[in-house]
Amino acid sequence: MSIVNDYENSILGIPNSILKHFGAKTHHATLPVLDERLSRGYKNVVLLVLDGMGLVILKAHAPDGFLMRNYVSPLNSLYPCTTSSMLTTFETGLTPIEHGWLGWSLYFEEIGKCVDVFSGNESGTNRPAAERNIVTESIGYNNLFTQIREVNRTIECCSVSPFGDYRCNTNESICNQIETLCKTGGRRYIYAYYSQPDMDMHFSGCYSERAKADMVLFEKQIEQLSEQLTDTILIVTADHGMIDIKSLLIEDYPDIGECLAIRPTREPRCLSFFVKPEFKEIFPERWNAQFGNDFLLMTGTEAYDKGVFGKGTPHKYAKSYLGDYVAIAIGNLALWYRFENGKTLKFKAGHAGLTPDEMIVPLIIVER
Repeated sequence: MSIVNDYENSILGIPNSILKHFGAKTHHATLPVLDERLSRGYKNVVLLVLDGMGLVILKAHAPDGFLMRNYVSPLNSLYPCTTSSMLTTFETGLTPIEHGWLGWSLYFEEIGKCVDVFSGNESGTNRPAAERNIVTESIGYNNLFTQIREVNRTIECCSVSPFGDYRCNTNESICNQIETLCKTGGRRYIYAYYSQPDMDMHFSGCYSERAKADMVLFEKQIEQLSEQLTDTILIVTADHGMIDIKSLLIEDYPDIGECLAIRPTREPRCLSFFVKPEFKEIFPERWNAQFGNDFLLMTGTEAYDKGVFGKGTPHKYAKSYLGDYVAIAIGNLALWYRFENGKTLKFKAGHAGLTPDEMIVPLIIVER
């Protein structure tokens, strides 16, 4: 499991290098290669995150293109290598154990419900989990913008994404907005995020024609953007990679399901289990008999103590989110449950497991 703990060469270094560049306090080690590039004093610092664009995906679909020509090095994602956790790391400079965003769906003891952290809905439903914003209340955070403004209010901080300050729903519109912002006066930090190719790969697979078309198009758009920039450093990376998977349902394994007090939480390839007291001893035996070759199983306490989800001071709720047992995918399986409306996650590709394809992303730097 050493790949989990390689924080010195991980995406965690990117936000910390950006904090250092703008004179703010860092939380973890920076990336020396990025520090050196940033020291050249560009007016605009732009970080563009393409969801799911692992290094193997980029090499498979655009091996000789613009992005690979500006490729600097591989970086490790952190664990769990999933969007909710990694975007929060980009936005805070903290590890998942520190910021508490430990997966897509977390169990909040104070309301007795599992909650999808991005939407605030009760997991498996379209209903708000609570009248108040339980996610912000429990695991809200100070983002890089706040941290930078605390030391230098002259820096303009801009968020460009489907849910950012500048709302853009395509990679093309994101690139156009970045160009517009970079051409205005003053120094700025632009954090941009696009939810593809992740979503298309989920439904079509990592090596589908759809995934290839995405990468070819996005690469062309980013190259065109770069040609319009001046006095700008453009950092392109991903939150995680992806792997083709086989999706299973917990309902098809009643001997395991009967052990659980609630449905599995966090991620289909990095699960947490809250086990009924009378089944706590037998659960590992049942799980390993069925999935021992495909998942690493450990207690939540063991995962917490070993630092599987990061180093640093743990968030006060982190241990409670991990539950009694944690299962980490090392093969190609994913396990989830049937939603209230009867639908299931029919994903052909996924992430949050511990394979290199999921954990390794590219660091790309373009200077103009």
